[in-house]
Parts: sequence; structure tokens; C-alpha cells
Amino acid sequence: MRANRQRTALIFGGKSGIGAAVGNLFEQSGLRICVADLFEPSELVQGLSLDRIVCDVSDAKSVRHAVDGALQTLGHIDILINNAGTGTSATELQQVSLQEWRRVFEVNIYGTLHAIQAVLPHMLERGYGRIINTASQLAHKPAPGQAAYCASKAALVALTVSLAQEVAAKGITVNCVCPGPTDTQMWHSSDPAWKEWKISQLPIRRLGSVDEIASAYLYLASDEAAFMIGQSLSPNGGDVMW
Repeated sequence: MRANRQRTALIFGGKSGIGAAVGNLFEQSGLRICVADLFEPSELVQGLSLDRIVCDVSDAKSVRHAVDGALQTLGHIDILINNAGTGTSATELQQVSLQEWRRVFEVNIYGTLHAIQAVLPHMLERGYGRIINTASQLAHKPAPGQAAYCASKAALVALTVSLAQEVAAKGITVNCVCPGPTDTQMWHSSDPAWKEWKISQLPIRRLGSVDEIASAYLYLASDEAAFMIGQSLSPNGGDVMW
């Protein structure tokens, strides 16, 4: 991708799965990276080239601390990846407690909001930025038994579109990636019968890999994507087609 040299990125939720794949791909492409997640102390001393910061995105103070640390390490933040997310066990709506609903929104929505509010002023000052949020195909094609997760991801798409219109003329793009069924820990924790059925419904008849999903983030982070404003990029194996 053009103009990635010397670009910097802060990735929230980059410990594993899609977020880790994004971090690896960005680093391979020449970007300088900081990763913020719920790291254990032992995970901070492994000698990896990616700078790691302990952060709970549901805590605004923790997010501000992570952003301050990234700015100290990187000097500035060109690209913000909001990938931290959580859900509930697939179950009927009336069986999901209000506490579980709140937790999903605290991470998926308020966590993203905390990160944007902490990073956006720095991007506005420099007149450049790429904000990429992780939504889900379930924002566009909700599934039964996952109401809290689906609702939070749909809200994230709406947040993306609204903010994109506010900052597009100021050199900042805001988009989201809406992955379909992907080979991650979250997928493997799902009901086996449902997983088998889901794959059978995909035109491609297989899961996506985290590396395939990561390539969507690399594109949206690039200068080639400067005309992508408020869009949902959907690598989903054909599960949702427009």
C-alpha cells in the first residue's frame, strides 16, 4: 500500500484473532504499531517488536492512559483501529441479563467512543487520520440469540457513518469492517451444530481467515482509501451481498 512508510497505528483489541492479524500485517507493511488490550504482565516482556499497553476499553481513564502511552512511543497516531469487542453466550433475549447487555455496550460502543474521543483531537490537529471500527456482518444480518451483540454492532455502524460526515473534510476518514464467519476463538466457542449449518449456508463453504480479514483494514488505512468515507467493508464469504 502506498504511503504506509512512517505511518503509525494504535490498535485496541490487538491481543489475538483479527486484531493480532491486523497488527502483524501492519508491521509487515512498514507501519509502527502500538497494541492496547487486556494483557497479562507476562505478555508484556516477551520481546516482541510491537509495543504493548495494558488497557480496558470500557474504562475511559484506561483508554486515555493507553493513548498517552502510544503518543509517547509513536510521536503521533495516524491510524486508530477499534477492535476490542465482546458478546454474550447465544441465548434467547429474555435470558440475557441487563448487566450482560450493559457489558456488551460498555466494550463494543463506549470502548470505541472512548478511543475516538481520546485520539481524534490529535488527528484534527495534524489534519490527517484513519479511524477503522470493527463491526460485524451481524449488524446487517442479525442472528437469533445474539440480540445484544447484533444491536451493539449496528450501533457501531451508525456511529461510523455519523462521525465520518463530521470529519471527512478535515483529512480524516472513518470506516468500519464487518467481518463474516471467521476462524477465531469467538467462532470456536459457538454451538457446533450452528457452526456446521452456518458454513453450509456460505457460498464459499468455508470460514474466512484472520489474515483475509486483516487485508481489509490495511486497505482502509492506506492513502488509496482516501475516498472511502463512512463505509462498511464486508469480507464475509458471500453471507451478506449488496
